[in-house]
Amino acid sequence: MRQTEKSSAASGDTAADSGGEREGAGGTPRAVDEFEHLLHFATLDEAEATLRHLDAMWRESRAAGEAARAAHVLEVAREGRRRAQMIAGNRRVAAAKRAEKEEIRQWFRVWLETPEAFFDWLELRKRAPEFVEKFGSAPAKGGGAESTE
Repeated sequence: MRQTEKSSAASGDTAADSGGEREGAGGTPRAVDEFEHLLHFATLDEAEATLRHLDAMWRESRAAGEAARAAHVLEVAREGRRRAQMIAGNRRVAAAKRAEKEEIRQWFRVWLETPEAFFDWLELRKRAPEFVEKFGSAPAKGGGAESTE
C-alpha cells in the first residue's frame, strides 16, 4: 500500500485503488488502468457513485462474456468492503466516520450478495428512519445532493 493510501485509510476518507498490479487479457496495462482508483467512499454519495460504476462495469463484462473482468470487478468490491470494515473498526477514527464506514460496508455486502436488487434496496435503506437519524435525509436517486441539513 502506498503511503498516501495508508494515510487515507487511517483517516477514514477514501480507499484509493483495487490493490496490486494486475494485467488484463494478453498482459496489457489497460486492465490495470481500468481498475485503478475505482474505490472512493469518503462520503455516502461517493460510495453510491462507486457502487454504480462497479455495477455498470460488472454488467457490461457479463453481457460481453468477459468472465475474468466480471470476476475482477467483484474482487474490487470485496476489497471495498474489507477497507470499509477496517476503517469502521479503527478506534482512532471519529465515531461518526466509523458509523458511515460501517454503513458503506453494509452497502458493499448487499451489492455483492444481491446485485440485481441492490439499488432498489439502497433507495429504501436511505429512507429508513435509522438511516435518516444517523446520516440525515437521503440524497436524490443517483447520488444527487438533496439535503435538509
